[in-house]
Amino acid sequence: MAEAAAAFLDAAGRLPRERFPLTHGVRGALDRLGGALRTRLPPHLHPLVARLQAACVRQALAVESRVQLNPAFRLLLSTRLVPPALAFGVAAVSTAYALRYLYAHALDLLTNLVGVAYPAYQSILCIEYGELPPECVHAPEFSTAAGQPLDRALGLAGPNLDKKQWLTYWAIFGLLTTADHWAGPILRLFPMYRLAKIGVLIWAQHRRYNGAAWLYDTLVRPLLPPPSSLAPQPQPQTPRLQDPADADLRKDAAPFSTPVMTSVWASAAAPEQ
Repeated sequence: MAEAAAAFLDAAGRLPRERFPLTHGVRGALDRLGGALRTRLPPHLHPLVARLQAACVRQALAVESRVQLNPAFRLLLSTRLVPPALAFGVAAVSTAYALRYLYAHALDLLTNLVGVAYPAYQSILCIEYGELPPECVHAPEFSTAAGQPLDRALGLAGPNLDKKQWLTYWAIFGLLTTADHWAGPILRLFPMYRLAKIGVLIWAQHRRYNGAAWLYDTLVRPLLPPPSSLAPQPQPQTPRLQDPADADLRKDAAPFSTPVMTSVWASAAAPEQ
């Protein structure tokens, strides 16, 4: 585990600083803190410090990568009018304020945003690129000095193109949306229903858990017949026994068969003997 943490920290240090200022800032601060702790801790605790440092840097990288998916944020960085650290700070504070406002005044809207935005994006990718091999879908943007992709060391992954996951997820979302018709009685019995619904939706769509696919494999698939039982079975070919009456009928009909007539045009074109 300590070697994996060291490999991750080394790969994170190779990311471009102008695009990942938060990751480099967190990594630099933790390097200084980790160096101070290693001088005071016994050697057998040094791997634990490295793992904690890698976990913090991984979370910072995940947050920064998600924020950079926003087109407005990318446009702001491309103009180079605002420092990346300031742009990320403004984006983080604005997102936190928006989530707090929605939680306090529009929890239903927040629930629908959580349940629709990311799954809709992944479903579009699944429709467009679901038939492509994984190496064509997720091409690493950055590489190490040796030419190895950084995504392997950073733990970054491409889009989730599992059709079973997203088809089952939308069925779950539809069931939960239908249950909102009885939200009044449910809220009286269970006041944390909205938060529980958000938690279920996140669990069902998160690629670490793939809760929708797990529910399908656990609850739905055992109730269905196996695909082999639905395939058409080849019917054995039995030889047809010859009926003696059919043979006598064909024998009687032989003298009445129509002779082959020569075409009029063919006879006219034939040379006279």
